[in-house]
Amino acid sequence: MIKKMELRHPLWLRLLHWSNMISITMLCLTGYYIHAPRTFSLFSSMDVARMVHFGMAYVLVFGMVLRVYFGIVTKEWHNVIYSPIKDTMKLPSMIKYYLFLAKDHPFYGKYNPGQKGMYTGVLVLAICQMVTGFILYSPLYFTHAAGVLGGYMTIRLIHYIITWIFVLMVFVHVYLDVAEGIPVLMSIFTGKIPADFHHGYHEDEMDMPHSGKGIGA
Repeated sequence: MIKKMELRHPLWLRLLHWSNMISITMLCLTGYYIHAPRTFSLFSSMDVARMVHFGMAYVLVFGMVLRVYFGIVTKEWHNVIYSPIKDTMKLPSMIKYYLFLAKDHPFYGKYNPGQKGMYTGVLVLAICQMVTGFILYSPLYFTHAAGVLGGYMTIRLIHYIITWIFVLMVFVHVYLDVAEGIPVLMSIFTGKIPADFHHGYHEDEMDMPHSGKGIGA
C-alpha cells in the first residue's frame, strides 16, 4: 500500500538548504586550507582557494538573505526562530529523548527546540562570520572596525572558532535528523514526508507523547 505523503519542505527551502550547505562546506574547506595550506592538497594553489572562498562567501550571503526574506514572506520564520521562554521549557524532554533516558517525546512542531536553537544560532554566527570575513578580506577599508573588535588577530581567532562551531553543528544536525527517523532525513531531498509520521498531533498537545516521532529538522 502506497503511503500518503504531505509536503514538508517546499522547493525554495530545499534549494536554499543545499545552497547554504554547499557554501558553508566549501568555506570551511577553503578556510582551513588558507589557514594551514600544507595540511592537504585539495586546491592547486592559494589563489584558487582564496577565489573559491570569497566566491562561496557571496553565495552564503545571498542564500541567507533569501532565507530570511522567504521566512518572513511565508511566515515560516516561527518554525526556526528559537523562543527563549517557550522553547527552553521544552528542552528537558528533548534532551532526555536524545540521551536515551526516555522512549519518546512530545510533538514540538515542525522543528524541535534543539533544531530551532541551532538554526537561530547559525543565522547569528553566519552574520558574525560575514562581518569578520569581509574585514579580513579588505583590511585597509575596515581598520576602524578591526580596532573596535580587538584587532586583526582577535578577528582571525573569532573567524576560526566560528568555523569549527559550524563543523560541529553539521554533525549535530545530521544526528538529530537520523535520530528522528529516515523519513525526516529524506524529506530534505524529496520535500515530502508520510502524512501519518507525526500521528496528527498539534503543538498545543505538547504533553502528549507520540512514540518518538517528533518532527526534526
